[in-house]
Amino acid sequence: MFYGWWLVGVAFLVLMVSNGSIMYSYSVVAVPLGEAFNASRMTMMLGMTGMTLAGGLISPFLGGLIDRGSLRGMMLLGALGLALGYVLLSVTTASWQVPLVYAGLMVLGINLLGPLTTSTLLARWFSRRRGMALGVAAVGTSVGGFVFPPLVQWLIDSYEWRNALRILGVGTLLVTLPAVWLVSNRPADRGLHPDGDAPPSGPAFVPPPLSTSALLRDRNFWLVAMAMGLLFGVYSALLANLVPFALGVGALAERAAFLVSVIALAGIVGKLSFGAIADRLDLRAALAASMVLVLSGVSCYLVSETYAGLVIGSASLGLAAGGMLPVWGSLLAVLFGAANYGRVMGLMNPVIMPLTLIGPPLAGLIYDTSGSYGAAFVGFIGVLLLGLVLLPFIRLPREA
Repeated sequence: MFYGWWLVGVAFLVLMVSNGSIMYSYSVVAVPLGEAFNASRMTMMLGMTGMTLAGGLISPFLGGLIDRGSLRGMMLLGALGLALGYVLLSVTTASWQVPLVYAGLMVLGINLLGPLTTSTLLARWFSRRRGMALGVAAVGTSVGGFVFPPLVQWLIDSYEWRNALRILGVGTLLVTLPAVWLVSNRPADRGLHPDGDAPPSGPAFVPPPLSTSALLRDRNFWLVAMAMGLLFGVYSALLANLVPFALGVGALAERAAFLVSVIALAGIVGKLSFGAIADRLDLRAALAASMVLVLSGVSCYLVSETYAGLVIGSASLGLAAGGMLPVWGSLLAVLFGAANYGRVMGLMNPVIMPLTLIGPPLAGLIYDTSGSYGAAFVGFIGVLLLGLVLLPFIRLPREA
């Protein structure tokens, strides 16, 4: 079997652990932290905000290191940051310490065990089947979202939240270290070629590295960054506030946490479907479909008066999440080439960051001042419509 598919498995596993334990489980962890420190909903969201801010600031630097250095070494650093982050979170004594832990350590886990490294790795190892490889790997985020929220809730219920976070930190390290050790930077390091194909009959064209100024002058760079920022901003705000929102409309804690798992489960179908689409159809249309599905999910949250409606909205949100990583990853590779992949993604993060930064605490603030998430959901619908307007202006290479 082509070694690249083993690396798809590695990417699957580290995305499962990093996204499942950090992003998908954030709202589960935020509840006992908020109760322990008597924090408001907005304050509870500041951990996510701190991590997003730090990630936006350091990701251009990380992206350059990833393109030039060892992916295995960067991912090992991410695994250590994630584990140590949860151990330190378990000994916090005040709410202001929580965003510091997320900004200082969790940021390494979510970036260096996330799309910044895994998508770069797979973009190098695959060409013809890049979308499928990215889609299969991205299923790991959904599996992590399905497994980790109820697991973390069970650990908290069984062992008290401080002990639960220590167990979580050690467990993530034990799972990720053996997998990361299998990482190999490029097919050429093992005498192979992308997709496992035979050597090309003539000299293969490899897109040259582009300068930072050239990337920043490219209109496509800004259009993709803005569209993804709007999409990620809405999605992260919904995910971070979902459990508090569900509790506020009368759901029990277990059923509220299950909504996050519904998102993750639906995401498995979405990622495989969008991954296949990314190799065959216009990537802008696939990205538009993802935005429309998020819009449908928000609408369900806004108007639903039953738990079944919340489940339907969560399923729509999960299907949409399936399109985010494989389509974004394929789009960056098509527009900018694998040689510039890590740096392009790293440079986009500071553009995307302000939009994802304000989403979770803004939704929490709207709830604190109005007693409802309704106004936040209406605003999210407007943001998604703006994102849809941007997509036709992206020019693929064949249209240039």
